[in-house]
Amino acid sequence: MYKIRPEDLYTPEEYERARDKEYRDVISLERGRRLVTKTFSFLFEHPKIVVNQRNEMIYLEKIHDQEEVRDLISIYSEILPGKNELSVTMFIEFPDEKTMISSMPKLAGIEKMVYLTFDDHSIKAIPEEGRSTETLESTLQYLKFKFSEAEKQAFLKSRNAFIETRHPLYSESARISEELLKDLRSEINESPE
Repeated sequence: MYKIRPEDLYTPEEYERARDKEYRDVISLERGRRLVTKTFSFLFEHPKIVVNQRNEMIYLEKIHDQEEVRDLISIYSEILPGKNELSVTMFIEFPDEKTMISSMPKLAGIEKMVYLTFDDHSIKAIPEEGRSTETLESTLQYLKFKFSEAEKQAFLKSRNAFIETRHPLYSESARISEELLKDLRSEINESPE
């Protein structure tokens, strides 16, 4: 798994000087890695995105304590994909608070009903440990898709891939663009140990 390293992170003062450029670069990267359905959006994680999020946190909270920085590195490295994995952050999106309040109870367990499908393969997402509860409490879910070697080889040759939710009330899918699919195939083929 790629691990965030201390040298990947700026001090608050360094990031303040680099912030505009870093922000533009990450927004551009995210735009190509996000899939959107009616209710959900899915962001395929990338080290640059996660590092930028940590730099933003360090900057906004003015974190200088190196132990606190090490804790952030440890926690957020887990978001990144490991060997033969893809990592996705799932956002549950509502037009307004009223809709969110009425819809959240109906979405319980949605994080366990997300699939990456391609050719004759369907890989069920693995939600972040400890986030799943009887009721959905967060509109943000961290998911991983773990590939067997056979699934990985099939994915590397795949021409069409989708993210799907298979919830009785929220059955939605989004096709992965050709450009993103090319990037994901490259990333999973070079995934770290």
